[in-house]
Amino acid sequence: MNIAFTSIIIFIILAPGFLSRIAFNSSKLSVKNPNRNIFNELTWSIIPSLTIHMVGISLVEWLTSYYVDFNQLGDLILGVTSEKSVEKNFSQLRSYMYPIFFYNLFIFTLSFFIGYGLRKAIRSFNLDRSVRYLRFSNKWHYIFTGECLDFPDVPDEFEEITDKIINVLCRVNGKNILYSGEYFNYYIDNNGDLEAIHLKYPIRRYLEKDNGNSKDYYQIESRYLVIPNSDIININFRYFNRTELTIDDLTEEDKKNLIDFNEEE
Repeated sequence: MNIAFTSIIIFIILAPGFLSRIAFNSSKLSVKNPNRNIFNELTWSIIPSLTIHMVGISLVEWLTSYYVDFNQLGDLILGVTSEKSVEKNFSQLRSYMYPIFFYNLFIFTLSFFIGYGLRKAIRSFNLDRSVRYLRFSNKWHYIFTGECLDFPDVPDEFEEITDKIINVLCRVNGKNILYSGEYFNYYIDNNGDLEAIHLKYPIRRYLEKDNGNSKDYYQIESRYLVIPNSDIININFRYFNRTELTIDDLTEEDKKNLIDFNEEE
């Protein structure tokens, strides 16, 4: 039995953990590190794969009359070269070809949904905000969304943010320019470093006019503006929570200060 066949068997055994990791990291919350390779991913998948297989094997033996012959599996992994053993192993594989196929199909599907469900559960219960170990690798997600305000070491609280205003100080042609606008999007590279910021309804002014008035701001004739990270010196974030109020939510003093636009002069 050659090493190629043994490698395929090992790959199939470790694939469930590999698929779970793919499903868990398949969102903008995770950084796609180009230094990772399939060998590293499979290495980190050993324990999840064995756990998923234990669950799958237990379910198969509990719900059906099939069972796993670990002696035969050991011969396949170790590459036993005895002609009699090889013939017996492949004969049994041929006999149970369809059950083996559907077992692996079930395990692979289960693995994917385990990874996907785990990510959803962590996000639904906000566990990544309170437990550092469960935090995803894309740090910029927490900054741009404002979820970083819920971190235990941050003296603030996250609320449902409706508006995000970003001030970006840039160095352009030797001058410091302050760009301001509503947050629209951001872009990161494979290492998780910020590539650019996407602003909505942008305006700008020169930093030297720091004590100026609204006339010093220039309204950029574009709905969206992309600022590359190479021009950025620093970034200021402002989070707002806009709440809709009814007349019953106002105090008597607030009601007195209201302007009735329907009142005739």
